[in-house]
Parts: sequence; structure tokens; C-alpha cells
Amino acid sequence: MKDRKCEICESPTARSIHFGARACKACAAFFRRTVALNVVYECKEPVPCVIHYEKRMSCKKCRYDKCIAAKMCRELVRSTRGSDRIVHGAKNCCEASVQSASSDYNDVNEQKYSTPSPVNRTTDLPRTIIESTKENRRAVIEHYKRIEVELNNRRRIMYTDTRMINVFTTVCECPFEKKHLKPLNYKEYAGNSRADFIMLYDYTIAFMQFDELQPFEKQALYRYVCGVDALLNSAYFTCCLSYDEKMMVLNSCEYLCVEPMPMTGEEPWAQHLFANSEDLDKYKSIVPRKAALWKSLVIPFHDLHLQFDEFCLLKALICWHISHYKLGENGRKVCSRQRDLLIRCLNDLASERSSNPEEWLGNVILFMSCVFQQLFELVNSLVMITFFDLYDYDAVVKEFTEEYY
Repeated sequence: MKDRKCEICESPTARSIHFGARACKACAAFFRRTVALNVVYECKEPVPCVIHYEKRMSCKKCRYDKCIAAKMCRELVRSTRGSDRIVHGAKNCCEASVQSASSDYNDVNEQKYSTPSPVNRTTDLPRTIIESTKENRRAVIEHYKRIEVELNNRRRIMYTDTRMINVFTTVCECPFEKKHLKPLNYKEYAGNSRADFIMLYDYTIAFMQFDELQPFEKQALYRYVCGVDALLNSAYFTCCLSYDEKMMVLNSCEYLCVEPMPMTGEEPWAQHLFANSEDLDKYKSIVPRKAALWKSLVIPFHDLHLQFDEFCLLKALICWHISHYKLGENGRKVCSRQRDLLIRCLNDLASERSSNPEEWLGNVILFMSCVFQQLFELVNSLVMITFFDLYDYDAVVKEFTEEYY
């Protein structure tokens, strides 16, 4: 079996020679994509990173270097379809410097990673892809990556002290750095602000085929986007920044320590730690619920080891899927097309990167049930909080929960 081992990642599935070296299909696809798009990577580590097929989060710079060391030949890649030169900082979830930009695909007008106005950005990518070819699906992947990057840029501007030049010259996969995080203050916590809802509005209207929905369907999708974003992005930011430190990061650039787990507020002695019963009620409605997400959501999400583009697709897929039964007949048709397209996109990425794509995709689909369960818990919590007016939540939140009263 030794001669069937990939010379780059040591996968036992390297059944043939690719570009001059014995390699698995995943490494061959990585090398082809790197050469075809003329991508240049950077590594921040002083020593070469370990590249192994069992690791889903591999350093791209070191992986490419191993391809070259294995005698893979760039000239054997037939042709290039674009010339985007993007510098990806391995193990840096936040930024990747953009050196130049041009279209990856001749049939899709893809924007750069700057932040355009919502009106312009939603017209650049065709809303309906009639033929779901792999090239078209690659454009879909880039589209959802771009709108997530734009959302991250808005969060970075709002919650951090980043320089504006960084917004226009970097690809932001995570809007925060550890130095930006502040401990959660339950007394001042008020959920999403109006600015957060505006950011999520811009993100939602950029969904493919969004314009084909009826007004009530758009509102339903937007409402679920707000909920999914609050849960899934928190898990993603945590895995990027502070998972090992057992600190859960919230979308508001705050963190909550979960080791040891904070008290629930139901302890017999808990009331003596608060100035009044109102503070105790506020604490119980926020802190224990946030901390509970660590085991029910953050750990399962971390176990998936998602890369940024996979996270972007999964987030959109969950938003569409959970909105399905709130849509009308036409909206459900749109939803079904989008769900199928996003699953195909995830399958494409899994086929390129995983030695067992079917198992990985199955785990991703199963994880969606964790998000559904926590979203229902979140809605129930918001209904109780807004009904009893424990917090001064934004009017948008109260509108979202009115139908449950």
C-alpha cells in the first residue's frame, strides 16, 4: 500500500499520478486550483506545518510547498481561468491580503472583496442558475463567501478599532481579534442593536433568488437569518479565537468564560450575590442560556472543523431550510432549489478536501438539527424576555416575537 500513498498528505487513496507526482484527488484538485487561479499563500509559522489527510484545517502554503517538493509541475495544469492573487495567512482566521483582483469566471460578474452598496451587489450574480455545473457552483460558493465577508467587515467597523484601510485591503473571515473581546455584562446586554439588524438586512437581501420571494416570505427568511446568525456565527467566532481557552465569543464582541461553568442563578445562595431580584432575573435569562450553548452547539460545531467557505454555505443552507415551512408555494420552490444547490456546493468542497466526503457531508447535515433545536430555544427565551420586559430589546426583536404571544 506504500506506493498508493499520497506524497503530499499521506492519504492511502492516491491511485494515480497527478501533475507529475503520486497524489490523492484532493491534493491534485488543490494544486490545480492554486495554479489555475495563480494564488499565492503565506504561512505565519517558523517551521513547516504538518500536512496530513486526517487534518481538515491544513496550512495552504505548506501544502503547496509539499506539492512542489513532490515534483508536481505547474506547466502540466492545462490553463488558468483567472488571475486573482490572494495572500491567505494560514492559521489567521481574520485576514488575507488581496494583492489584485479579476474575474474567476467568464460567465459570472463577480465583485471584489470591497464593500459595495447593497443595491449594486445583489445584481452582479445571476439569481437563477439553470444548469448547476461545477463551475457555476464555484461561483455560488464565492458569492456566499463574499456576502459573509461584507457582513464581517461591517461588524469589524462597528465593534473594533480597525483601520479603514484594512477593510478595503483584506478578506475578513473573522471580524474580531482576541484583543477586541470584552467580558459579557449581563446588566447592559440588550441583544442585537438596530445597527446589527441593518447589517443582517444587507446580508439577507443578497441571498440568491431573494427577489423572487413575496414580502411576507422575505420577512420570514430575514427573521430566521437573524436567529441563525446569532447562534452559528457565535460558534464560528469562538472556534476561530478562543475555543481552547473555553471562552465563548458573542456577535457583540463580548465573551463568556465557560470553564468553570457560570452559576445558573437557581442556587439557594445565588440571590445573595445580587443587589435586587431584577438583576437576578436578568442574569438567569441571559448568562446560563448563553453558557449552555457551549455543549449543545459550540462543541459539535468545532468537531466539524469547517473552513470559512464551508461555514458560509452551511449558514445559508440552514437559513433556507428552517424558513421552508414559513414560505408560500412559490417560496418553497425557490427554497428547495437553493437548498439543493447549496448541498451540491458543500459536496463539491467535501470531494476536494475529504478522504470520506459522504461521511463528512452527512455529519454536516446532522449538525443542522443542533442549530434548529437551539434556535427554538432562543425564540422561546426571547418571547419570555420581551413579554415580561426584562430587557429593553429593540422593537425589531419584539416584532419578531409578536406572533408567539
